[in-house]
Amino acid sequence: MAVTHLRLMPVIMALLVLMGCEKPQAQSEIPARPVKLMTLETENATALRQFPARVEASTRSNLSFRMAGELLEINVSPGQQVNKGDVIARIDDHNAQSALDSARSRLELAKAMLERMRYTLERGAVSQTQFDEAESEWRAARATFEQAEEQVTHTLLRAPYDGVIAQVPVDNRQFVQVQETVAVIQQPGQLDVVFHLPEQIVQRMPRNNGRPFSDALEYEVRFSNSDKPYPAQLASYTTQASAQSLAYEIKLTLPQPDDITLLDGMSANVRLDLSGLNSEHVKPLWDLPADAVSYSGDDPNQAQVWRYVSPERVEAVPVEVGRLTSRGLEVSGELKAGDRIVAVGAHRLTADLKVTPWEKEQGL
Repeated sequence: MAVTHLRLMPVIMALLVLMGCEKPQAQSEIPARPVKLMTLETENATALRQFPARVEASTRSNLSFRMAGELLEINVSPGQQVNKGDVIARIDDHNAQSALDSARSRLELAKAMLERMRYTLERGAVSQTQFDEAESEWRAARATFEQAEEQVTHTLLRAPYDGVIAQVPVDNRQFVQVQETVAVIQQPGQLDVVFHLPEQIVQRMPRNNGRPFSDALEYEVRFSNSDKPYPAQLASYTTQASAQSLAYEIKLTLPQPDDITLLDGMSANVRLDLSGLNSEHVKPLWDLPADAVSYSGDDPNQAQVWRYVSPERVEAVPVEVGRLTSRGLEVSGELKAGDRIVAVGAHRLTADLKVTPWEKEQGL
């Protein structure tokens, strides 16, 4: 019996060795990792872009006095329509009237002296030099009087044109300084829409007679939640980018719409079709989730995304990263419409990892 057991020992040992080898082999077969994919579509390329904007009155003036004084009258309120020449406000004119009275007395005295000098000059009682001095004094007195008259008119603030009062930032009986805004007037009819254009887009614009903006762009403005487009024209632009946003301020102009009430400061959206700026050497921009971009390659400074290659494989695609917007992270690279990109967890992937598209489970 013992001999039989001894003869079976080599067979048992061999079976144990084979079982030990099979177990790690089974464990090495790692199942494919499910990944969430998104498909790049033609519409996803940023050919159509929207930019937040604000409404401004095309003709807008800050009305102020040319002299300091106590504000005695404010004859307007916000939203009030005024006509050209209407008195907006009045300041205390006591000092101006006193200066005018003094200038009038001086002018009357100089005029009387000049007439007396003329009479005596004709009779040879005074010299021509004395008469010239009297005439010079009369001219100086007249200039002082005209200046004093003008100062009195400056105590009244009048509307420069027909319009609507937008703001009245001061109170009655307040002492106002020179050039301090007393009222803001707007002229209806035209509107301006102001927005900021990133430098990445400005760099792609063709130049027209040395100007960076041409007829290559068509501007459409939408207000509030309305989808109705209103065409606008380029009015002006800045040639220096903002230090904070690295964007250029663009001002559009359009007629006041008849079907919507728009006031200064209201929000708007400007839609641009950038397809006319795209060329063969300009790569389109794609909006991707931030989690779709990783820096886990050989170069830690090179961003990349993972493109699904059927079956069960992904490949790294180097990309350039742009702005983070409400639509996602702007990237450009060797991508095209129809590519399936890993949308989540890109930093956990490697080129030798087996993956499978994640399918959302259907509810009962």
